[in-house]
Amino acid sequence: MIEDKVWSEDPAKYIIGADEVGRGSFAGPICAAAVKINYSHLALLTNVKDSKKLSAKKREEIFSMVEENNIEYSFNESSNTFIDQFGIKNANEKVLTDSISDIYTGNEIVYVDHFKINDFKSISVVRGEDNCRAIALASIIAKVLRDNLMIKFSEKYPEYSFEKNKGYGTKDHREAISKYGLSNIHRKSFSLKPI
Repeated sequence: MIEDKVWSEDPAKYIIGADEVGRGSFAGPICAAAVKINYSHLALLTNVKDSKKLSAKKREEIFSMVEENNIEYSFNESSNTFIDQFGIKNANEKVLTDSISDIYTGNEIVYVDHFKINDFKSISVVRGEDNCRAIALASIIAKVLRDNLMIKFSEKYPEYSFEKNKGYGTKDHREAISKYGLSNIHRKSFSLKPI
């Protein structure tokens, strides 16, 4: 993992990892998390890997561990209306930048999954969730918190089954769009083709 070389030279060095979730979703916000870790956290991170390779239950357990151990993190979102107005790339950059800004002091090394950000001397990492624990942990935090947001939205818009699809373009979701049209949290700038 990318941190091992850093920590072999300086175990006290803090590393910030950042990742976004919800970029390809049809509805709801794009969200990002940034998390700050150092070598002292290593024993807590044994189960941390790409959020897509973990069950929802496992992600929740890891998120609880973050909270219980006061690991510093930040979470930000950009709404569907912001995405429609400024585009997904700008929204993506904004949530990542805001999340890192919240916990960055100037002394950390910053790694971002796949996305190039000009601030913080950040380093873009290809397949970041597989190569950097901090990015993998950020992906888990972002996924848990965004999933919870989408479950809340499903109470207001039950016909779209957001609690199941989290806003992504599943067959059921496309059929619901066909039947009910778009809700207030759908991204109108996306090509939301119903079935």
